[in-house]
Amino acid sequence: MNGRSFARRRMAAAISAIALTSTVIAGCNAAGTETKQAQGKTDGANNTGAQAAKQPVAIKMMIPYWNAEPPKQGGETLKKIEQHTNTKLDIIWTPGSAYTDKLNASIASQDLPQIVYVLADGNKNAGLVNAIQSGMFWEIGPYLKDYPNLSKINPRLLEESSFDGKIYGIYKHIPQARNGIVYRKDWLDNLGLKEPKTLDELIQVMKAFTFNDPDKNGKQDTIAFGASGPIGLDLFVAWFGGPNKYELKDGKLTPAFMTKEYMDAMKLYKSFYDQNVMNRDFAVQKNDFEMINKGKSGMLFAALEEVESRYVDLYKAFPQAKLDVISRIEGPKGVRVITRGVFPPQFMFPKTSIKTEEQLKQILNYMDKLADPDMQNLFVWGFEGVHYKLENGKPVRTDAQKYNTDVASYEFMRFDDGSKAMKGTNSPILEKALRMQEENFPSAISNPVQALISKTNIERGSELSKIVGDATTKFIMGEIDEGGWNKAVEQWRKGGGDQMIKEYEEAYAKLGKK
Repeated sequence: MNGRSFARRRMAAAISAIALTSTVIAGCNAAGTETKQAQGKTDGANNTGAQAAKQPVAIKMMIPYWNAEPPKQGGETLKKIEQHTNTKLDIIWTPGSAYTDKLNASIASQDLPQIVYVLADGNKNAGLVNAIQSGMFWEIGPYLKDYPNLSKINPRLLEESSFDGKIYGIYKHIPQARNGIVYRKDWLDNLGLKEPKTLDELIQVMKAFTFNDPDKNGKQDTIAFGASGPIGLDLFVAWFGGPNKYELKDGKLTPAFMTKEYMDAMKLYKSFYDQNVMNRDFAVQKNDFEMINKGKSGMLFAALEEVESRYVDLYKAFPQAKLDVISRIEGPKGVRVITRGVFPPQFMFPKTSIKTEEQLKQILNYMDKLADPDMQNLFVWGFEGVHYKLENGKPVRTDAQKYNTDVASYEFMRFDDGSKAMKGTNSPILEKALRMQEENFPSAISNPVQALISKTNIERGSELSKIVGDATTKFIMGEIDEGGWNKAVEQWRKGGGDQMIKEYEEAYAKLGKK
């Protein structure tokens, strides 16, 4: 992502300069020479502090996992992290599906570790929001400038991950302008078509993928794209010229689904549904990737950086398949891309377990060192000779499965973007996808309410979202017309939607935004 590179320098010199105070007892990884220099300038009491600085800092944290099993507690990866950061880590690995419940229970009992991971859209979690607003978590914004890596965090993303304009967490890197189109380039070539650049050209390709036998098997048995729910609709809304979740004008907010562009996108999807351009079971389909991996569909609206990792089954079944990616489509208002539009996941720091400012600085020092080049190399590549080898000075993956097991399973411990890791030899398609995401971010359209708090959204957001989601699906399937759609919108407004808009507008004005 743009603007996310961190300063490439170590903490050793800083540690040497401030090792005289007890403030830096945690996180210091001072070399023996530095310790001797400090001892030469201190009295007996400070000598005791310097000796204590050698001891690993004990840190407890709660982190989610989504694999069948949690990462190994005593694996070599964890040992390497502890060695580099001079810590002893106690990780409460919690299944992702149960994570929010576990977090809320810990908040209620005020039994929290020193670092807690907050899932995306955490600003909809009433327990978390109430805890932050009651002062249970440290506001870390003023401290970030004191750390070489944390001080380089992208300001735009910090703002979009704030609570009421204040920074309480270190956001976990996820490409923000990440979504686009993954498509079968071999199908496009079979049909003699060029990569679509405009909305009209995209629709033409989608119809050709449906009706013109793109796989050349002599049958009309393909569709343009598969979806679970109206996946990709938000992209079409933007391509038609609409907003990302909400439109802001003169301090007034309008939900995207109340705009003409949303209606245009729904009508287009209805035509896709009626003509079998998309899967007719989209309302009950659970797997976005199943149809493209089975060779039944020619494209998917998805995260571009997953162009290799999520399509392994496609290449197994169809070795001749070729994938490509598109992110920029020109519509009536020009080329438009959007961010994810949801409150990002981040690491937060409870006052119930971090009692003093000195302890907070210890924890932030650990987080800072976690983004050093050595650590980024570890997370991105693993161990040389085990997970990768060097060819012409560049790392090349040697055992992807072992890397996934030994290293990648710790992914949710880190926050960095990997920009300081060694540059290896990725496939051209992955390099293209990553480059697109990075280049798109500066001009990507954000959700203006992403970092704002609405009490109604916390209490009734899921219920209100279901009204819109169900009505969208019914409109696409032809079960309701525009009149039925308008009734659903009115139900949303009366059920709390208007109040939610008001609360967002008030929160926006409170921050002094214009």
